[in-house]
Amino acid sequence: MPPETVHSELSTAQLTAWKDEEASLLESLEQIEHKHGFIPRNIAEEISRVIEVKLDRLKKLQTKVESNVRKEVDTLVEKWKDEEGSLILILHEIENQHGYVPREIAMEVSYALGVKLARIYEVLTFYNYFKLKPPGRHNMALCMGTACYLKGAPAMLAEAKTLLKVEEGATTADREWHLDVVRCIGCCGMSPAMVVDGKTYGRLNASDVSRIVNQTTQPKAAL
Repeated sequence: MPPETVHSELSTAQLTAWKDEEASLLESLEQIEHKHGFIPRNIAEEISRVIEVKLDRLKKLQTKVESNVRKEVDTLVEKWKDEEGSLILILHEIENQHGYVPREIAMEVSYALGVKLARIYEVLTFYNYFKLKPPGRHNMALCMGTACYLKGAPAMLAEAKTLLKVEEGATTADREWHLDVVRCIGCCGMSPAMVVDGKTYGRLNASDVSRIVNQTTQPKAAL
């Protein structure tokens, strides 16, 4: 997995551990200050040294990530620079590789092509294909075309939101599911319909949402 993708997908457990470590340090310092009325110089200097070492390591890692991003973008620009619609072709490759278009990569594309970042985000938000956040392991796309809408798609969407605890266009906190709403999936004769991980399901009702989610997360469950 690319470094920038890993960096953007830190687990809740990792972040909590770091915050707990910071809270523990601050609590210890408060206890020392309460006991002595001040923070002894040797303790302050040692803590400063540790923090400086961590900051230095963080800067080196960030420089490495930025270098890898720049190299990736330069390769894509060189590949597509002479093609019509090169921006979209480059963004498609980034999307295919990462599952979404990370902001730091979009910024590098902006610099490399001499295109304003706002223009790049106009393209990203215009086409449903592109995602701006890391996708879930599973993707649910509910059709809200006219036929699906009239035959019960809104109730299915409400059920999906309740079940997954997310709004449309969002990914669950555990990155397990991403919920999308699309205008049409070309299956009006099977309405209401949805697509889960590339598989189309039709003639559904709200209760089918939970069944399909369970089948997808537990493939061996009885159909």
